[in-house]
Amino acid sequence: MALQTKSGFLYNYEVTDLTKYLDFAKVVAGAEITATLNPGYYCLSALLDEVKRAMEVADPANTYTVTADRTVSGGTQNRITIATSGAALELRFGTGTNAGTSCAALLGFTATNKTGATSYTGTLTTGTYLFPALIGYSYQPTTTYRRNQGVVNVAASGVKETLTFSIQEFFQIEFKYEPEASTITNWAAFMTWVSKGIEIEFFENTAAPSTFVRCTLEKTDQDGKGLGFMMKEMLPDFPFFYRTGIMQFRKVVT
Repeated sequence: MALQTKSGFLYNYEVTDLTKYLDFAKVVAGAEITATLNPGYYCLSALLDEVKRAMEVADPANTYTVTADRTVSGGTQNRITIATSGAALELRFGTGTNAGTSCAALLGFTATNKTGATSYTGTLTTGTYLFPALIGYSYQPTTTYRRNQGVVNVAASGVKETLTFSIQEFFQIEFKYEPEASTITNWAAFMTWVSKGIEIEFFENTAAPSTFVRCTLEKTDQDGKGLGFMMKEMLPDFPFFYRTGIMQFRKVVT
């Protein structure tokens, strides 16, 4: 089926040794505490969880809340907020010991100290958005596309026994009529990222960006394991326009 609204993807979050530290203090002008993020690839939701984990490991006396407002600029941007249950919070993105290797930019914050409050919101969007030119085609939502993960044994009598471990949810979608310029830049970068098996976020309706699915690419028309892709020019009728082919994604259950 074809969707009635445009969809979008959010991706491109990586913590490296150059972006893994968050220096902060839990009291005004207090001793510096350093939270250390685990290097790796993330989707936005997973990154928020990782920042929370790292800060609470560094300061187990307080609870830290890390959230994202996904509705900024009509859902085309986001802003991350870091808050504490404590009496004070200082984010030392400017003068901390690890300011040169902090996660400030990754989280949408400028390289300046944040003081005087218990909650701070970044001023910049994070990650990379991909907004296809048109609605998605051949869409099959997770509610109607599922598969049991398990093993099957058939006895000599013909009786079949099935041991099910979990139910895997999937969705599939295809995008067409993508202009050549967008295909070369936006789509090539996106498909290179997802074909590595990295978790991303998909929102079915750009008007409701807070409703999304965490997922990984399962397979493409080009590769049954989702490790390759080919954007196909829509010849002969639509030169300089491309289609993705049907892409299948596996929902990540958290």
